[in-house]
Amino acid sequence: MSRLETFTSNVVLSGLVTPAALDRARGSLPQVADSDAPVVLARLLIQAGAITSYQARKLLVGATRGFFLGGYRILRRLGEGGMGKVYLAQPEAGGELVAIKVLPPSKAAAEEQALHRFRREMDLSRRVKHPNLAKTIDVGRERNVYFMILEYVRGCSLYEMIKSESGGPFRVPDAAQFFLKVLAGLGAAHEVGLIHRDVKPSNLMVTPNGDAKILDLGLARMLGEEGGLTRPNVVIGTLDYASPEQLGDAARADQRSDLYSVGCTLYFTLTGHPPFEGGDVVNKIFKQRMDDPEPLERVARGVPSAFAAIVRKLMNKSPADRYQSCAELSADLARWTDPQVVRSIIGSAGEAARAFRPPPPDLDDVDLRFLSVEAKSTEGTPSLVANSLRDLGAAEPPVAPMHKPPPPSRLAVVVPMISDGATHRFKVRDERQRLAHFIAIALLLGVLGIVLLVVLRSFAA
Repeated sequence: MSRLETFTSNVVLSGLVTPAALDRARGSLPQVADSDAPVVLARLLIQAGAITSYQARKLLVGATRGFFLGGYRILRRLGEGGMGKVYLAQPEAGGELVAIKVLPPSKAAAEEQALHRFRREMDLSRRVKHPNLAKTIDVGRERNVYFMILEYVRGCSLYEMIKSESGGPFRVPDAAQFFLKVLAGLGAAHEVGLIHRDVKPSNLMVTPNGDAKILDLGLARMLGEEGGLTRPNVVIGTLDYASPEQLGDAARADQRSDLYSVGCTLYFTLTGHPPFEGGDVVNKIFKQRMDDPEPLERVARGVPSAFAAIVRKLMNKSPADRYQSCAELSADLARWTDPQVVRSIIGSAGEAARAFRPPPPDLDDVDLRFLSVEAKSTEGTPSLVANSLRDLGAAEPPVAPMHKPPPPSRLAVVVPMISDGATHRFKVRDERQRLAHFIAIALLLGVLGIVLLVVLRSFAA
């Protein structure tokens, strides 16, 4: 069987393309080498809107299953977290795009705790509804695959926005306005007793209209929950943003722990890096529990000391000395949403950071196709031959890069070895120096004693 026939068979088995659409694509296939034909046909199907580039990559490597789940058609992968993979999907009958969070069967089989946590997230996510919390539409199970149907939030994460080339730290008024929206959603969760336990920049989405959406309740718990799934001496959360008490005993974390994480995230938003950057796991835990970060007003331009004090209070090591609720923090943040307030305190330095610009709106279905026009042949007509599997990319996106690149290597300093003879000479010289010091001190004391005796005798006479 030729490569083209193999690929065509995979397309049919997948159920992604109707026979009529497949026949039309094959009818427009130009004369190409057998090795290029599958990629060219995949490209034609993408341009016709029959499949997405993600689906094409999977089909080209031989996959025929995994394109449908729970009545939804999987379009592409959005990301991956500690509790599963997230895909963009659409109802088979058509309709609005959604995000599907899937617990891989292999992970569920290998880690009993993972399955329990995922089921728990499925339950907790339906207990609270708020415009600033990503909505859970439905949950389900198909054979041995557990999944959740979530609202598809367009935009980018706060982390991506600040770390992008066109991004950077926020100005104080913009940060205050954005976090007021975050606190509105987080406060709604706290009101029903839900503690997030993983508030961080990558779990906060910035929508094209500048709104905020809180994602991922995979590590959440209910206040007063007994037993639970948190084991002693197990770190829950993200080290750069977890509170001291959460790192000590995650079962004790309450709403004030979430507010500590809000403080760390606000610190990142204004500086572009977490409060305690670098170091290994032990070092990060120690700093979160024992150290204070570099004062915000020193490391972030345009941040007044009074605003830095809000972040400092949020990150207090003692929960009793922090803000006690989202409402209390919101009252203080609301005073900083006016740029004139910041300008009246520190002048033009308040404009040092970037102005807030929401991410551009997503392209609807066009972003699921190739946007570039095919390379033209020497005759000036479009050519579909100059395509290869490499053009379509890998079947799965690579893991995101580390937040901080590894430090450059340093040249080693070579210390010459000292021979035994040289060591002996050093010891002899040291002993002679000590003996000379002792003799000098003894002579000095003797002279002082003689002088003292002469003085005493003169008084006696």
